[in-house]
Amino acid sequence: MARFYINHSLVSAKFLLVVSTMLFGFSSVTDGFGWYNKKTEVNLMNDLSPNTTLTFRCKSADDDLGERSLAFNDAWGWSFHINFFDTTLYWCNFWWVEENGKPRQEGFQIFKAKRDFKRCHYYCRHAIRPDGVYRYKGGVPYLLYKWPSV
Repeated sequence: MARFYINHSLVSAKFLLVVSTMLFGFSSVTDGFGWYNKKTEVNLMNDLSPNTTLTFRCKSADDDLGERSLAFNDAWGWSFHINFFDTTLYWCNFWWVEENGKPRQEGFQIFKAKRDFKRCHYYCRHAIRPDGVYRYKGGVPYLLYKWPSV
């Protein structure tokens, strides 16, 4: 009678490798079962009104992009890799003076991987307007987020 011995640590290691490969393969930061390395780009455009400067500061948990200003119709953007767990998040605070002279301050999660990757994939273009944040789809802007009433 032959006896078979099972090396439980080897079986556990193989099981962990198979499960890890499957989870990695189904993550949105992968391309099939290969490593994803294409960067996502986010762009902001000042679409408030002529002679209105938009000042803003965008951050993630890892990156502070600094305070910047845009003249009307100017744009600025940055690119990054979405992390393995799809938790990449950028938050922006915006400041401007309305045409009536009243200062305004607003904030928005400008990119949230689990929400936005499916919506705009690798290129997310936004217009900051007096009523909210607009995103472009097929060259057409739509209201993504309405500023709270003041």
